[in-house]
Amino acid sequence: MARVRLTKTLVDELQPPEKGQSFIWDSEVPGFAVRATASGAKAWVVQMRVRGGKERRMVIGFCHKVPLDKARQEARKVIAAADLGRDPAQERKEAREVKPDTNPTLTEFAERWMEEVAGRRNRAGTIKNRRLLLKNHILPHLGDKRLGEIGRRDIEDMHHRVSQKFPVAANRAVSLCSALFATAERWGLLADNPATKVERNTEEGRERYLTPEEIARLRIALDQSPAQDSADVVRLLLLTGARVGEVLAMRWDQVDLVVGQWVKPAATTKQNKTHRVPLSPAAVEVLAKRQTALKSRSWRGDAPSWVFPGDGANGHMTTIRTFWAAVCRRANIEGVRVHDVRHTFASLLVSSGESLPVVGALLGHTQAKTTSRYAHLLDDALRGAANRVAALTSGAKRDV
Repeated sequence: MARVRLTKTLVDELQPPEKGQSFIWDSEVPGFAVRATASGAKAWVVQMRVRGGKERRMVIGFCHKVPLDKARQEARKVIAAADLGRDPAQERKEAREVKPDTNPTLTEFAERWMEEVAGRRNRAGTIKNRRLLLKNHILPHLGDKRLGEIGRRDIEDMHHRVSQKFPVAANRAVSLCSALFATAERWGLLADNPATKVERNTEEGRERYLTPEEIARLRIALDQSPAQDSADVVRLLLLTGARVGEVLAMRWDQVDLVVGQWVKPAATTKQNKTHRVPLSPAAVEVLAKRQTALKSRSWRGDAPSWVFPGDGANGHMTTIRTFWAAVCRRANIEGVRVHDVRHTFASLLVSSGESLPVVGALLGHTQAKTTSRYAHLLDDALRGAANRVAALTSGAKRDV
């Protein structure tokens, strides 16, 4: 598909096709184009790939109404939104379906938002958490109010009341309100978002890593457990640093045991991006043993495509919460969540001298600041490196 830099002169001189429509694609913003139809109409269009790999094309505006520079600027915004996992074309369709004169209660609007927005974008675990926030914290305070009646003071009062017992949940409730009202604003139901600029509670980052001694006890407890399916989940968490939901949703067609690679599809990752994970020989061994064990079992139909098949609607295991609590008791480990295994994986890498960009790549972080929480763990590795340089440059005996 040939591209040229679109100019006003080029667009003005563009002749309509004899039939159908024709496009000239911009070289400055890939995916941005001018479309001409046989009727002589010219419009700015943008084409993007949204979550799930689907291609969408949407009209930004007619050329005689929207200047080229404004259209190009809007195209960049639309493409960026698609890259972040949104579907601007679908959002516009939803907005057209909303009657601008309606003023639903927050309870009514939240239910529609959960079905039409969160249900399409979010994973099952996120949807569950958001429903709990609505049920336990937001709707008891604001559910009966209509959207147009809710102001920033109402959000702040809700945040203050929830904060008395659940300060972190209060912050999450405000964030969810902001997402709800942003959609209402986009759909033309609100003039602005009342949840913006609401002051949040200070949160201290949780730092709990398994010690080498605890890891050793955990491995013994895993080997002794009768629930080896769940034990294998934890083993892979220790060996990959993946999120528990990603491991539970692992499929055999995502894993290459010969190459030693696990390709997580965008739909299963928090960042909504495909993530390729190198598998260590130990991780490959765990998976190979599972594959052999699953093949030896009798199944009603074909062997399951899931690495951790389950009886639920999803077809795979969905939680190891009860197992984790039991195995921690058996290993005499306290105060550790299953997600802390991921932090432990990262801390071991950093403490051994691995760079933060490498750690971030293994964990699937898209932003450096996410990985920077482990920066303080580099102290020992950096001190050792500095001592080695000092020994070389000073001629002193190396004792490092």
